[in-house]
Amino acid sequence: MNIKIIILFMLIALSSLACTNALDLDSATDNLTDHDAHNIEAAVEPGNGEVLGKENDTVVMASESQASNLSSKDSASSAYLVIDNDADKENIVIGDYVTWTVSVLNKGPGNAKNVKVFDKLPEGLKYITHKTTQGTFNPKTGIWDIGDILNGKEVFLYITTLAVSAGEKINKANLTSASVNLNNETYEAEEIDVFDNPKENHVKHHADSIMPAGNPIGLILLSLLACFITFLKK
Repeated sequence: MNIKIIILFMLIALSSLACTNALDLDSATDNLTDHDAHNIEAAVEPGNGEVLGKENDTVVMASESQASNLSSKDSASSAYLVIDNDADKENIVIGDYVTWTVSVLNKGPGNAKNVKVFDKLPEGLKYITHKTTQGTFNPKTGIWDIGDILNGKEVFLYITTLAVSAGEKINKANLTSASVNLNNETYEAEEIDVFDNPKENHVKHHADSIMPAGNPIGLILLSLLACFITFLKK
């Protein structure tokens, strides 16, 4: 059989398979019950929930049912607290300084009472100094005693450290509050790498900057497809 005819049959078979998958998807959509459609509409209906904030492109919402279950007294003593922990450098060498920024944001609806953060520095990082926008920090215990955080307010702790040993360093921050915290995520960690000398640091940066070349199998298939198309046109 002519090779062109064989290739043509293969292309027709692939097209048929793609059409079949599309029809299956349409069929699955048509089979949605009225109850499923109602649930989908309710999930996206404006006003179905109160947007409390947005973190990493994820909208945080409190539904009307949750709000109705909270009395006015409970609402006043509940708060959605978001903790963050960042380092100003990711790769350093022994003798370099790194500053950690720990923050707590209160998204409401009430004020947060007696908020504390436990942030014990990892081994190999020597404490140098710190400053806070609210509360007091004890570098020996690692406790940042913030106190009350008003609705909508964000507070910060800055800790400057000196790298005295090499290795992976993970700084962990844990949040506690006397008020009901509507956010279940009360832990935040940040990791950096400390190297013995600048050469190792340079190698790390170079490795991180290398972009993946892509899937070689996919490139080969695309090349073969281009050759087939050119051959059929002849």
